[in-house]
Amino acid sequence: MNENDIWNEKQNHPELVVQDCKEEFNLTEEQCEKLREILMRRGVNKWLRNRYLFINLKHRVKEMLKSYPIKSKEYRLIHSIYAPMHQIANSQRWVQWPKHVHKKMKQNIEECVVRGKSC
Repeated sequence: MNENDIWNEKQNHPELVVQDCKEEFNLTEEQCEKLREILMRRGVNKWLRNRYLFINLKHRVKEMLKSYPIKSKEYRLIHSIYAPMHQIANSQRWVQWPKHVHKKMKQNIEECVVRGKSC
């Protein structure tokens, strides 16, 4: 897998993680259940669901833009919200977190390595 191939991978479902780990590490069903619990406890399930909801919201905001003339104040306001939403939803998939967990999230984020094709 590399920065370009990663875009061909399915995502957005914690069971894909469980299936990959089951295959890679020969996990038993009991171990798979423990992994599902860990993913939920660490917020992975929540964020995958919220990512889906966020993308749907982004699409609704994009549709709202079509209701206003481009030079209107309303269009500029809605676009100021839509543009960063679009940037977040279409950000790179190749993100490597630091192996050390810092007390301050800002330090963790600053140490992330993000690379890949341009969106």
